[in-house]
Amino acid sequence: MASTYQQVSYGSRGQAVRQLQAALNSKGYHLDEDGIFGEKTRAAVWDYQQKNHLQLDGIAGSETWGHLMGSASAAPSGVSEDTAARLARLEEGYVPSEQVQAARAAYEALYAARPGAYEPSFAQELAALYDQISSRPSFQYDPTRDVTYQRYAADYQRRGRSAMEDTLGRSAALTGGYDSSYALAAGQQAYGRQLSELADRIPQLAESARRRYEGEGEALLKRYQLLQKQEDAAYDRWNDEVSRWRQTLEIARKAAEGAESADRSGYQAALKHYTDKAKAEQRAAEAAAKLAASQAKASSGSTGRSSGGSGKTRKASLSSTAAESLERTVGAYLAAGQSAAAGALAAQYARRMTPAQRRKFEDLFGKYGRNMTR
Repeated sequence: MASTYQQVSYGSRGQAVRQLQAALNSKGYHLDEDGIFGEKTRAAVWDYQQKNHLQLDGIAGSETWGHLMGSASAAPSGVSEDTAARLARLEEGYVPSEQVQAARAAYEALYAARPGAYEPSFAQELAALYDQISSRPSFQYDPTRDVTYQRYAADYQRRGRSAMEDTLGRSAALTGGYDSSYALAAGQQAYGRQLSELADRIPQLAESARRRYEGEGEALLKRYQLLQKQEDAAYDRWNDEVSRWRQTLEIARKAAEGAESADRSGYQAALKHYTDKAKAEQRAAEAAAKLAASQAKASSGSTGRSSGGSGKTRKASLSSTAAESLERTVGAYLAAGQSAAAGALAAQYARRMTPAQRRKFEDLFGKYGRNMTR
């Protein structure tokens, strides 16, 4: 039983440490049995506690000793069967209750349900738009590349040719159908006026092109900003999900730790209770046995009386005090399940019992389902 062993921890020395090292070596560890509780011994104790679900403290106390030595340790004399059985089970180590196991399982299930890493929804589109915005050349107006200018140029050229032809036609009518240098000059002037009007339109066309350039840039930027807002909203939703998961996980963790802490406290309290009870029962049984032996010895010293002058002596009957002491001791043995020891002790004093005393002892044995003569 654990009560047989001394608690030892880091820095302890002596026979108890050697006994601990030997017990650990029998479980597969490789320690020098030098009686010094050092780092290696503490690491072995810690490892043994962890593997066997014992309290993790690196100290060889009642729980660790009990589990190491197992049920092979016999209960000391005087300890009841119930106390010894309960203590033996407790010394095998802490076993989580169903409530603790359920709390642990809930925590582990939540931990496994962690949201995955965030995956952007619009990353490719945003990257393409960014490249398009950042790579746009600065505004430069080139009429030859302006479609609007090209349409105006074609129109003014057509109108210039038409004006020139009209001028030449009117001149030919005045000269009887013959071209003149004046008519040609007038036609060229009419054509030139149309082209001059086209040139006057270039600043207006350039400004219109600039507005189109800026409008296209603003449209790209708005598109980029809209997608970025959608991306931010998606990330916020994911982040909220992760936050809720963390909060729920923390609640589950505290619940599991709280349940285990309460469970371990109950286990430690039960272990202490039955350890103290076993010690008390053992001390009571030892004290009763000593008292009975002492009183029996005192009674036997005054038993030698002559009977009718024959010179023969007889054993005196048990005194009431000795009988009561013997009854307590026998009762302690019976309560501890040691019926053989109880029977042997009762048989030793059976011949000195009065009929009334014998009936009391027979009743006592019968209470535990035993026969005093067996």
